Amino acid sequence: MNQILHTLKLPDFVTLLNALCGVIAIIIVLDGFTYLAPLLILIAAIADGADGHLARKFSSSEIGGNLDSLADVISFGVAPVIITYSYITGAQAQYILLPAMLFYFICGILRLARFNTMHLGMNAFSGLPITAGGIAVSSYLLIGERFFDTYTMALLAIVLGFLMISNVTYIKARNKNILVSLTLIFAATIVSYFVNIEYTHIMASILSGLMTFYIISPIIKKNKEVQYAGKRSNN
Repeated sequence: MNQILHTLKLPDFVTLLNALCGVIAIIIVLDGFTYLAPLLILIAAIADGADGHLARKFSSSEIGGNLDSLADVISFGVAPVIITYSYITGAQAQYILLPAMLFYFICGILRLARFNTMHLGMNAFSGLPITAGGIAVSSYLLIGERFFDTYTMALLAIVLGFLMISNVTYIKARNKNILVSLTLIFAATIVSYFVNIEYTHIMASILSGLMTFYIISPIIKKNKEVQYAGKRSNN
């Protein structure tokens, strides 16, 4: 045990916070904390981004990469499935949504396994990151139960699953201004829960919109490249 503790570095403790948030989210949603559970996934996402930043700034341990993947499986793979399952009411919804969420989970762990064996480059991901998938699911759930739709959630899970195992290129957010802005939106969404749940729904709607933009960003980028190539060919 002492050998393992001596191996751990600062980024690893932040990674463990990521995993703990995922586990706690699973536990509390079973006790009826419908909105606090997905908020913990957002905290896990902040921790996931912070451990990577700390690892680049300082150094990572030998187990850091594997530890990060295991934490991501819990917080952005298992936890979103169980939290979403808690929303299911009726047998028909169960037959529709549960298979879709299990598909999301399988694609998520395949995405992480591929990431551990190949890297597209320092500035891009091959396939949608599972962290983004977890945020997309959580932000949709936080919009409010009155807006929750079984078919919409099932479609979202299937789309996220396919994108995670696809070869679609997603740019890594490394711009400091963008990261600060995203962190503030995440923080505001989390804090709003303790002020007024209606504010949480509003902030979650904004966050859901940003995630939608990120998910379709490769299409936007591709269209711009096609337009640029067309203009060059006409000149």
